Amino acid sequence: MARSLFGAGMADYVVQPVDGLWGVAPGAVITFWDAADGGTQYTDLLDAAGAPVTEIVADSNGFVPEFSGPDSVTGMWAGVGESARVWIEARGTGSGGGGGGGGGYTSISRIVASATAPADVRAAATYVCDGIADQVQIQQALDDARDAGGGEIQLTVGDYNLTAPLSVEGTDDVDVEIGIIVRGQGARATQLVAGAGITAAIHLTKVVRVIFENFGITVAGATDGITSSTTNGPASGHRSFWNSSFKNLQITGPWDGSHTGWAINMGSPFRSVFENIEIGGVGNGIRFYSEHADFNPGDSTIERVFVELVGNNGVAYKIESTTADGVMNQIKFDMVEAIANGTGCTGIELGGGVGPVHHTHWEDINLEQFDKLVNIQRGGGNSFNLSYVELRTGIAGLTAFTFGANAYNNAILSCGLLFASVNTVLFADGNTSLPSQPNSVERTRVYADGTAAVSGTANPAGTTIRRGIVGGGSGTISVLHPPGIDAPSQVITLTDGATIATDASRGRHFKVTIAGNRTLSAPTNPVDGQRVIWEVVASGGARTLSLAAGAGGFVFGSDITALSATVSGKADYIGAVYSAAAGVWRVIAYAKGY
Repeated sequence: MARSLFGAGMADYVVQPVDGLWGVAPGAVITFWDAADGGTQYTDLLDAAGAPVTEIVADSNGFVPEFSGPDSVTGMWAGVGESARVWIEARGTGSGGGGGGGGGYTSISRIVASATAPADVRAAATYVCDGIADQVQIQQALDDARDAGGGEIQLTVGDYNLTAPLSVEGTDDVDVEIGIIVRGQGARATQLVAGAGITAAIHLTKVVRVIFENFGITVAGATDGITSSTTNGPASGHRSFWNSSFKNLQITGPWDGSHTGWAINMGSPFRSVFENIEIGGVGNGIRFYSEHADFNPGDSTIERVFVELVGNNGVAYKIESTTADGVMNQIKFDMVEAIANGTGCTGIELGGGVGPVHHTHWEDINLEQFDKLVNIQRGGGNSFNLSYVELRTGIAGLTAFTFGANAYNNAILSCGLLFASVNTVLFADGNTSLPSQPNSVERTRVYADGTAAVSGTANPAGTTIRRGIVGGGSGTISVLHPPGIDAPSQVITLTDGATIATDASRGRHFKVTIAGNRTLSAPTNPVDGQRVIWEVVASGGARTLSLAAGAGGFVFGSDITALSATVSGKADYIGAVYSAAAGVWRVIAYAKGY
């Protein structure tokens, strides 16, 4: 076989990092070898003029001139000094990788081969693992890329056993570009297996920029999958990583309820994208948190993520601020889902730390089998558009949407369907910090199956916004018709009895047919300024309705001073308005004999 031509291509330049940036290496002396490390040097080369040479010298622009390799050789490992060697192929071979093809790996990458990778791939690899402590070889590739100002690490097919975390670092200087790319061959084909007792499989720090794609992580015990933290160096802007991408990843736990860590547990994230991530068999899903008072992390998007928890008291998605000032904010979640297999689990938790969480937005969210669906403890301006949601089946008294005392101006903007098979609380609002900036539950469809009763509790000031809540099923839904909003059915029928109860949160027009003299007890759940009409029909004779007095009861003014008996078969109308300041319903209208 004749000699093959090398060099003189568009990509054939020798480059090196200078002050953190890549630049050409003029006059670089290039040697060629039959192995990525060690091996035998090829010295039977011909320059462009056909003269024998043992090495090739780049020109003043770092360009590699044309030369001929040894007879029958179509690919070699090229090195400059003590730097890591890279694979170079003869022009026109088109094999797409080193070592006789190498499974499609590119020559610009640091290839790390697993212990079980195919032989030709291992032959072409820059680093080869033994299957015992594979973080050693991967860390060498990561450190080499960092020291070179950035670079790509390709992981071959197979499992990589980790006995210590992999550390992916930048320079702790936000103005210095250090980009690290780690790519596998697929979430099932390339697996990082975190060994027992280690804190995490991968840890990011020092304001690094990363692209992670197409690999899986296996965790157990209390081990996290991917973590990050800032060093709090002032030059880092207090970020752990930024302008990064995490795509086509799978993080898997043992599926037996024993895992207590997080799949993703990241402090100080900034301006990054998480996309197409599958998480399953773990104790907890994704957590983002702030770390420094001088920085508000966030500004990120999370798209197409699925979390399946196995175990008790886990959280699928948790956003919190661990400082009172530097807060998590501006994160968009789109098409994310979660399901729980255990007790006491929460779907989405915001602001569980010491500081608030602001302006996170959730679109097309599915949550199933949780004890709490959305739990907002601190923060405001968070909004939710939910698809199908479901609390844990058969457990009475669970609450779908919880707003803490320091949660305000948050909105359940829509909920496609909340299915309730037992007594359920749709919302519990404890906002006392800023009741003038109320939380809201809107455009929500509730289905109460069987004898299930669905209720809700407004904040103590009664300012919780409830709007467009509709429902179905044979159960009872007391939150369907909030005050001031026209509901599909305008009239709420009350139950006749010696004392007649009214839940004012259900509407503004109530009707009761009384078969004897009765007392209308003090209505519950009133809102300041709420206007209500009671339609009273007498049955079987003239009937007298008395109005309860005292706290929360009724008072008459100088125009209307008392009620009289309702004629049998006729309807009387009583109108009243609630005064929160006085704590009473003031009777303002009385019309008889309809």
